[in-house]
Amino acid sequence: MPCNFEELVGPTLLIGKGQEVYTKDLLKDKKYVMLYFSAQWCPPCRKFTPLLGEAYTAHKQYTKDNNIEEEDIEVIFVSLDSLQTDFDTYRSKMPFYSVPFANLWLLHIKDKLSSRYGVRSIPTLVILNGQDGSVITKNGKGEYAAYFKGEYEVPSSCCIS
Repeated sequence: MPCNFEELVGPTLLIGKGQEVYTKDLLKDKKYVMLYFSAQWCPPCRKFTPLLGEAYTAHKQYTKDNNIEEEDIEVIFVSLDSLQTDFDTYRSKMPFYSVPFANLWLLHIKDKLSSRYGVRSIPTLVILNGQDGSVITKNGKGEYAAYFKGEYEVPSSCCIS
């Protein structure tokens, strides 16, 4: 049964300088949807975010360079920041989509997702099957390199704990 990602992450997502896109359009036909739980105030998150961003960007470039029409992976930032300014500053450094700050709180998305996927610490990267929404792994932070193609640095696990 297809997953209704709008119920999970809300009706819209943000990219770039705050442009909104419809969740159902963005995530349609994705093979993997990765939920990235992170926050600006978290030092390990600030170490891992650039690594994930580099892998994401390299993967997008790989699909473009190899004329692969279907982009199979999308990363969604789920912020655990409590201030809009921290969210905006941190999100501006990410190449991937994010749940709008207001939706994290007004729709309780942050709490629902954290509870549903057992997020107890950050950074956490949960990898979902893009078709049915089932959990592939909750250890995406340690396994993300198996999903992203292209050239990017993958440090030893001691550097991203």
